[in-house]
Amino acid sequence: MFHESPETFAERVRAIPGGEHLEMCYSCGTCVSKCMIQQKVEPEYNPRRLIRKAVMGMEREAFEDKTTWLCSACDLCYPACPQEIHISGVLLAIKELALQAGHAAPLKTAVVDELTCVACGLCVEVCPYEAITLVETQVMGQTRTVARVDANHCMACGLCAASCRSTSIGLLEEFSNEVLMEELWAWMGGPLVEVTE
Repeated sequence: MFHESPETFAERVRAIPGGEHLEMCYSCGTCVSKCMIQQKVEPEYNPRRLIRKAVMGMEREAFEDKTTWLCSACDLCYPACPQEIHISGVLLAIKELALQAGHAAPLKTAVVDELTCVACGLCVEVCPYEAITLVETQVMGQTRTVARVDANHCMACGLCAASCRSTSIGLLEEFSNEVLMEELWAWMGGPLVEVTE
């Protein structure tokens, strides 16, 4: 009696659109040299390491790797890739499998103040990751339409906060108006003092 062997982790990655290029990477490092996330945000970000884990069937290790969650699919790396691979497609395929397995993104994401949200939809329009939707929910005992952030797809870029006219959505702490003002005052040398004669 013939039994099919269970699908390997690499095969599951390849089955997701974008993941079909999993084994085409030459590990040359070009993608990392072009990546703003690796250079500016997270030095441990390493697509080559993550691809190796996926090829070798190291599923748990791949899901726990920060690289799985940090790719923004900006594709700055793509024009330089000698294999013409969209590495972002492979990384997003691994991320999709991680989400299916019940893992959650460890990133701090945008938060909506449902009390002040007017459901104008500007944040939905500007979000490059399609992480924001308008939903009906109960707010203070009334059914209202408000913005809702999918924490597993939000990359905390701040575009939603920049577009929100009611300041109802934003990133916690790092980009608050109060912190910005304090930094500006510190840069200017402290608060302005009124001179009187």
